[in-house]
Amino acid sequence: MDFASFEMSNNRKKSKSGGFQGMDLNPAVFKAIMKKGYKLPTPIQRKCIPPILDGKDLVGMARTGSGKTAAFVIPLIHRLRSHSAKVGIRGIILSPSRELALQTQKFTQDMCKYTDLRHCAIVGGDSMNEQYNMLAANPDIIVATPGRFLHLMVETKLDLKMVEYIVFDEADRLFEMGFSVQLHEILTRLPSTRQTLLFSATLPQSLVEFAKAGLQDPELIRLDVDTKISSDLEMTFFHLKSHEKDAALLYLLREVIKLPMVTQDQRTQEAREFAATMAKARKLGENQQTIVFVATKHHVEFTAQLLTEAGFRVSYIYGALDQTARKIQINNFRVGRTAVLVVTDVAARGIDIPVLQNVINFDFVDNSKTFIHRVGRVARAGQRGWAFSFVTNDELPYVIDLQLFLGRPLVVGPTGPADSMDYTKDVVVGRIPLELLESDIEWVNKKLADTSTLVDQQRVAANGYKLFKKTKQTAAPESHKRTKEILQSPEMQEIHPLLVPYLPSGERERLEMVSAITNFRPVETVFEVGQRGTKNVSPATLIMRKRRSQLTQVITEVRQKKTEAMSRFQEKKRAAVFDSDSEESDGEQANESGLAPSSALQPAAAATTTKKSFRDEEYYMSHYQKDANTEKGYAVKKNGASFLEQAQSAVFDLNADDNSDMLKKQNALRWDTKKKKFVRGIGLGSDNKKMLRTESGARIPASYASGSYTEWQSKHRMSIPRTGESELNGHQMPAKKFRHQGGTPAADAEGGADGGRPRSSMGQQAGRRNQSELKSAEQIAKERRVANKKRERSARPNNKKRK
Repeated sequence: MDFASFEMSNNRKKSKSGGFQGMDLNPAVFKAIMKKGYKLPTPIQRKCIPPILDGKDLVGMARTGSGKTAAFVIPLIHRLRSHSAKVGIRGIILSPSRELALQTQKFTQDMCKYTDLRHCAIVGGDSMNEQYNMLAANPDIIVATPGRFLHLMVETKLDLKMVEYIVFDEADRLFEMGFSVQLHEILTRLPSTRQTLLFSATLPQSLVEFAKAGLQDPELIRLDVDTKISSDLEMTFFHLKSHEKDAALLYLLREVIKLPMVTQDQRTQEAREFAATMAKARKLGENQQTIVFVATKHHVEFTAQLLTEAGFRVSYIYGALDQTARKIQINNFRVGRTAVLVVTDVAARGIDIPVLQNVINFDFVDNSKTFIHRVGRVARAGQRGWAFSFVTNDELPYVIDLQLFLGRPLVVGPTGPADSMDYTKDVVVGRIPLELLESDIEWVNKKLADTSTLVDQQRVAANGYKLFKKTKQTAAPESHKRTKEILQSPEMQEIHPLLVPYLPSGERERLEMVSAITNFRPVETVFEVGQRGTKNVSPATLIMRKRRSQLTQVITEVRQKKTEAMSRFQEKKRAAVFDSDSEESDGEQANESGLAPSSALQPAAAATTTKKSFRDEEYYMSHYQKDANTEKGYAVKKNGASFLEQAQSAVFDLNADDNSDMLKKQNALRWDTKKKKFVRGIGLGSDNKKMLRTESGARIPASYASGSYTEWQSKHRMSIPRTGESELNGHQMPAKKFRHQGGTPAADAEGGADGGRPRSSMGQQAGRRNQSELKSAEQIAKERRVANKKRERSARPNNKKRK
């Protein structure tokens, strides 16, 4: 028995139930896990790691922040073990965003600490030449975004026949962002023997179709559903007007969250002093770092500038930002140099900010699923967190959709003391009093009047929001009807219970009196004032009494019908979203019990709503063959149900998650200003880009083959070795830092290396080019003598003519 096997068996003897010790992990991987500080695996890791180690294809579903990254990185390193001298990529992890890819690569680096595995990140925005150097270093693991990885594959004609393990991280987001063509193209180039893992928070129909095509006998592990929010998360919704949002954000950060501010004199000091203050607050549990989600990149720039002018330390991220700037901004927020991070939905998935306490939805989302991922940044790993949302009249229908999506009661206005509100279980909506925002509104207006840059940014953001509203999905018609009723109710004018303690005592009493006067409803009408009893009653009073007695019953019946209709609508919506009976337990209990995939998301009222049939099935002869679906009989069963049957119960589509609206637009006609004619759709090729056909037959833009790889080859006089060759067969691989060390021979005509032996003329020319460009004094003098002789010879005829 070798030492590794002895250590693995020794770990099993000392293992606790459900611990990493009992998973037969490689000693180097187990040592890295202990170094990282992990004691026990999370539920998704306990469920996923054993079948992955057995080599099975897997579809894993769990909510954001449940530890999915470790669930596929740990088995990957365990399987690869050490660096292979044979050239070829062996593990691929695809992520939807650059930040998530870099974060995954950082975690992979920590797990590879005690191995010699090579890994790199291939993301958009980085230098192509540097990434060619990375591929030439024969990496074992690549963490990449699909667009840039396909670009490198087409440029270098990269062969993926050595791939053993591929992961599609946040797979639903990959499809939502339009990477379907790239994913299918990458999938067709992979060998059939690879192990495929697909991790996602939701399972839209397009993902099921992709899993059917790319996975072999997959196992579905589903612990939570996307409708799950951490039980430690407290949510609240502030109703206000659009022009009050900036002032409300300043007040919320300063008074409610109590973020530290920097004066004008302190801005010139080093930012590490502020980072030390944040680190001290983090140790004391008083850290209040906050993420602010806005609609567009123009809002990011305007909001970040406004908060900076107000004295907050701010970082910002959006999709079009330069990759280097994005790294700097997210790193400043991670280490505590800044306290506020202003972002678009690019950060709604996968980015893990340690000890994050607050999320502010400056612009409310049109998709309830996106809201879940936004607020999933906080209340992780058993910590408490807050999610504040600003809601205007136009955005209120989306709150109703969210309330039905979560299956939580809607509370409008204070129904009791502020301390009695349960923000973890109720959707509490209330008004922000104008009295609290007056000073901030005045400051914002003054700052806009004095700063021309802010005025321009505000105008651009307003124009951008007009275009953004056109792309927003519409809320349900029932939500719009419900919104009208809520806006007309007197409860909507009540102050949010969370802000009541911040009101001055005198102002609180005044508002209570105004509220009492506003809500006062007299029992009598003007025709009945002073008319009591039945004696000496005016005719008008008798008419009003008679009319009231006739309409009272009608009004009661109408109100009862509205209440019943709304309750039926809510029950129907809940049944379509999830089975409330199976989801009442909290997330940890659901994870521990190992929810059966086939039992989740089944409508609660399915048995009662089944349509009765009057046919006698014993004698009824249908024109359809009963066993026509022959493929179903060949499906491999998992726990009594095939993957398709399990996936059918887990599929959840809401508001065109499958981009069905996008597919409709692709068939629509639009006017092309360059071609001067109508063209169809917004898909690949509709923007006048030339197309090329790949090996799988898919059509991609011709810009994928720009010739940059050829330029890199001629500049560095090297090429990426062929897959399957050996590193020791004459190849001098670059160092781990991906710096070219020189001495690598030029590539041959077929794109490979020539074994290290310089060819006659090509090798001699390369050798002369590698000589030092610095000239000695003798060489300079010789060149001058030769130049003078040439000048004298060319000047003799001219001198004779002059004579």
